[in-house]
Amino acid sequence: MTSLYSLYPLFTTIHYWVSRLGLLTAVIMFALGLFIGLVRHRDVTRYYRWAVYTVAAVMVAQSLLGLLMYSIGGRPYEDVHLIYGLGAVLALPFFIFVEVTAKKRPAMGSYMWGFAVLAGILVRSIMTGHI
Repeated sequence: MTSLYSLYPLFTTIHYWVSRLGLLTAVIMFALGLFIGLVRHRDVTRYYRWAVYTVAAVMVAQSLLGLLMYSIGGRPYEDVHLIYGLGAVLALPFFIFVEVTAKKRPAMGSYMWGFAVLAGILVRSIMTGHI
C-alpha cells in the first residue's frame, strides 16, 4: 500500500504547475474581462461567469492539496505562503458576491478587480512557496 508521503513528489509537481496555470488563467481572464467590459461595453456573460466559478473551484482544490502536503510534513519556504493560499481561495468569491449583488450594471469591473487581485496573490504565493 502506498503511503501519502510517497506521493509527495507528485503532489508538489501538481501544486507547482497548477499555481503557474492559475496565474496565467488569472491574467487571461483579466484581459478578457477588460475586452468584454471596456472595449465591447458588454456585461458579464454566463460563460465568463462559469469560467470564474471554475477558477475559484480550482483555487480551492489547489489549497486543499497544499493543506494535504502540509499535513504530511511538507512546509513552504516561508510560512506567509499559507496566508496567500487563503487569500487565493477568498479573492474570487468576494468579487463574485460583489458582482451578483450589484444593482448597477455592467458589473464586469468586479471580475477585472478580482482577477487582478488573484494574479497578485498568486505571484506572491509563488515567490514564498518554494526554495
